[in-house]
Amino acid sequence: MSEQLPRVENFIADNFAPADEQLTASIRNANTAEPLEQQQQSSKNQIETALSTTHKQFESADWESMPVLQRAEKLDQIAQALNNKNFITASSEADSITTGIVINTTARLAQFAGHTFAMAADYLRQGNFDTVCAGPCGEVEYLRRSWGPALLVTPWNSPAILAAHKIASALAAGSCCILKPSEWAPHSAYLLAKAISSVDLPPGTFQLLLGDYRVGSALTNDERIASVSFTGGLGGGQAIARASADFIRPLQLELGGNNPVVVFKDADLDAAAIGIVYGLTNLNAQWCRALGRLLVAAEVKDELLEKVRSLLKDIQLGHSMDTQSQMGPVVHATHYQLILDEMNKLEQAGGKLLQATTLPELNGYFIPPTLIDGLSPEQTTEEIFGPVGVVHQFSSTEEALALANGTPYGLGAVVYSQDEDLAFEFSRKIRTGGVKINGYSLMSIGEGTPRSAWGLSGLGEEGLSQSIEFFAGARIIGVSPQDPLGGV
Repeated sequence: MSEQLPRVENFIADNFAPADEQLTASIRNANTAEPLEQQQQSSKNQIETALSTTHKQFESADWESMPVLQRAEKLDQIAQALNNKNFITASSEADSITTGIVINTTARLAQFAGHTFAMAADYLRQGNFDTVCAGPCGEVEYLRRSWGPALLVTPWNSPAILAAHKIASALAAGSCCILKPSEWAPHSAYLLAKAISSVDLPPGTFQLLLGDYRVGSALTNDERIASVSFTGGLGGGQAIARASADFIRPLQLELGGNNPVVVFKDADLDAAAIGIVYGLTNLNAQWCRALGRLLVAAEVKDELLEKVRSLLKDIQLGHSMDTQSQMGPVVHATHYQLILDEMNKLEQAGGKLLQATTLPELNGYFIPPTLIDGLSPEQTTEEIFGPVGVVHQFSSTEEALALANGTPYGLGAVVYSQDEDLAFEFSRKIRTGGVKINGYSLMSIGEGTPRSAWGLSGLGEEGLSQSIEFFAGARIIGVSPQDPLGGV
């Protein structure tokens, strides 16, 4: 496989062109730390052009007013463009090189990009946006219509599929949109833009702006943006919420999580150990629902940790482009150092590190999957966002629940117990968006169910129908009875 990256450009007013400015930081090969290219930064003029273009499209309503079945056909055409082998290969390779996620995973995720547009098209064909209900004077129209121009902000982890999901949802809702990808992994976003540009959409329906948080801030602080869908860190989400408050703007925020994996004494420990290692290694633990805290019954703690250690010995930590690698490096030097600093701080505070995976002979940003034991819950409330989790033991179900709910985050949890009645009863009490029982997986486990965020983990729900409907408000139209003057 190639390690050459496509040359990224903005897509503004239906034209591709480089950003006017450059940042000082370089995008590097996560496996070798080799610099690949300078990060691009859109200028104020480019930002303004994108905003005025999206506002012009909103006022013309060419995309919003397009018949739903015709809009679905356009989404299908985008899906076909994304199902092209060249897109899947180039996108997965770029994401693997820049983020460190192993190529087997990025290729799998890239294959879903087209599927997200096809599913959005099917959702429209089902008539979900134009329905009727009974009223006092005949049928009442129950419509969903776009709020207006949408800003989509995506992170560097799983950049292709997250961008595809947000774009497909916004376009399905009739929203013209601007995508601002992470400056650390913009290549799959550019490839998405190339595919979308091959379809005949009304001018200004979709645009791509490159740059760092300052570009995102300029867009968020502009009143012409009617809604924002953001996936990223807590600080970024809070900044967007503050900027949006005066506009009373709809927000969809998926932020951090310090997710508990709870293992009861009756659990299948072999299965639990596999889940724990999965939570520490999948996407290099650079995903919002990675393992943050292992909560284990005191009676089985030592046995479980020994099983985890045995599995970690066999994990192939290596070059992300090697199909034999099960885990790759973290994304860049700054994040690498932040994780190391956090590990050192916890070790200095009395934590004992459990590591068993061999580091590769490469100069990239490699961190072995690590569990840290011996700390108090109060010392471990914050997410590390990397292949590092902490261990706490419990002696009762009540103590386990207090630990599981012991942080201000609530994104996901995993519970292992062979007593499914106990597992379900316990899971219903965890203040989190979702709980998976006796299995740890990347994908959703229920058809049509949302990915929800509680507490500091975010705001709103994501999913097929949930994300599409986020970008649209309800409009109710019908003949009304006339109440008499002076009251009913």
